[in-house]
Amino acid sequence: MIVRSRLFTMRLSVTMLLVSFQPVLAHEPRQSEPSTPRAPRAAQKEPQRGQTNKQEQEAQSEPEEEMRRAITHLTVEINSLSAEVQQLRRVTERNAQSMELLLNEERLSKVEDKIQALTDQRSQLDAREQEIQRRMRNIPAEMLVRGPVTLRREEIEAAIKVELQRALDDVRSQQTSSQHRLAELTAQAERLRARIVMLRPKVEQAESKDEKQDQ
Repeated sequence: MIVRSRLFTMRLSVTMLLVSFQPVLAHEPRQSEPSTPRAPRAAQKEPQRGQTNKQEQEAQSEPEEEMRRAITHLTVEINSLSAEVQQLRRVTERNAQSMELLLNEERLSKVEDKIQALTDQRSQLDAREQEIQRRMRNIPAEMLVRGPVTLRREEIEAAIKVELQRALDDVRSQQTSSQHRLAELTAQAERLRARIVMLRPKVEQAESKDEKQDQ
């Protein structure tokens, strides 16, 4: 807002200068009248005419000098404003990079938490798979755990195998889904780390440069 206000003020100043000095620019110096042969009276007026021309030249030079000073002042203002715009652009870029760095670091932290949770879940699923496989290898012990039933031994054994196989398939399905999700999160974490590695030196360099300028 400050930069826009200064631009508007400078444009208004230039417009006012052009308007105020337009009559001066349009003014043309008077042409001296040709001398006539009847010079006695004209000769007496020559010094007065020369003095008048000198006054007119001085009167014209004053507005021109004032215009030059005004243009010089405006040039200084424009250069100062350009420097401020460049500084504002650098600050804006640095702030944007700092914000992006913080967001990426926060996102990476959350992704790493999810990876850790999935890793723990995968460990639990692996342990459950091993437990089911152990039970499938020891069907008689599984039958004893369940206690006496009215069905025949072959039917009981087949029912236990079907039940354990269903549980094993469910565990392996969860393992597959967990593995896919883990791969996606790992790739996302790698991209975030690469972006952070690229941004951090830029932000640190900009901050170090600002600190040196402040000192």
